[in-house]
Amino acid sequence: MSKTAQLQRGAAIAHLLSPGTSRLAVKEDMRLELLDGALAPLKETLQAVTDRVLQQLGDPVARNVVYLITAGGKRLRPALVLLSGGADESTASAALLDTAAAVELIHTATLIHDDIIDQSPLRRAQPTYHHRWGTERAVLMGDYLYATAFALLARLQSPSVMPLMSDVCRQLCRGELREVEARYRLDLTEAEYLEIIRDKTASLISACCESGALLAGASPPMIAQLREFGLQFGLAFQIIDDCLDLTGDAAELGKTTLADLDKGALSLPLIYLARSLPVGQRRRLFAPLTRRANDPAFLRRIATAAIARGAVAQAQARALAYARAAQRALQTLPTAGLADACRRLADYVVLRRS
Repeated sequence: MSKTAQLQRGAAIAHLLSPGTSRLAVKEDMRLELLDGALAPLKETLQAVTDRVLQQLGDPVARNVVYLITAGGKRLRPALVLLSGGADESTASAALLDTAAAVELIHTATLIHDDIIDQSPLRRAQPTYHHRWGTERAVLMGDYLYATAFALLARLQSPSVMPLMSDVCRQLCRGELREVEARYRLDLTEAEYLEIIRDKTASLISACCESGALLAGASPPMIAQLREFGLQFGLAFQIIDDCLDLTGDAAELGKTTLADLDKGALSLPLIYLARSLPVGQRRRLFAPLTRRANDPAFLRRIATAAIARGAVAQAQARALAYARAAQRALQTLPTAGLADACRRLADYVVLRRS
């Protein structure tokens, strides 16, 4: 894609996210063009990754988790491993496939554990694992998927990927712990929120990019560029996810909305909303939250206020800034095809509705 076309697309996306412009106005074909343009060349290879994941789940104890793997999902994390590792529609090394499968297993494990913590009934339009099989089995299945992922990673010849992913799992857990500890805190700052989502979301996405580059034998500067892209992309991804929790359609998302607020978690739009209100008004609006007496009417009032006062739009603008930072990290990337695919994903992430 030419520089002029990139600028034109960027300006169009900025306009679509500007205050007063509904996200519903974004044409579905634009979203699909961005996502398909990035991932279509990897279609067969991503299927090979899914097959590799399912091969690891042949033990009878793991069969009842297969429905979550086959229920859908965009496979963004394994795609980033493949893209960063130089895979295409027909070629990918065994090491890249194993790593991509491992990160999908790690991601699925985090979803199972997150759904327990959040008491979520739906994931990918399917009953969550704990809802279907009980909390005890869900905890153990999440652990099983982590162990299976690291069994795959242990086969790699690269000495750098295993410690990278080990550290990422520690960050994922730290982010979740910090988020739980920060519940019901109206004084949660934007900086604290960003630290939480850097750990719980962006760390894994960044490691996907870094691990692919490591396995491809990329130069240290290129590895650093892809690592930074993944970090900024991951921050944008989670902020938009938090906006969708307030504004999204449950059927389209495949999971319940207003779930974070229901559990007392303050996301970036809610931090902006609380910050925009006079003290007295803030106390009245958020009173049920401070009493831990949430109800559906309260949740809807907060979501409506976040939209009406521009807090959601402000958070979307913050996500767009991170997406642009992700794209800038790739400005001098020597591989044009990889850079364009990653730029498309960064554009897609701020427009997605699921």
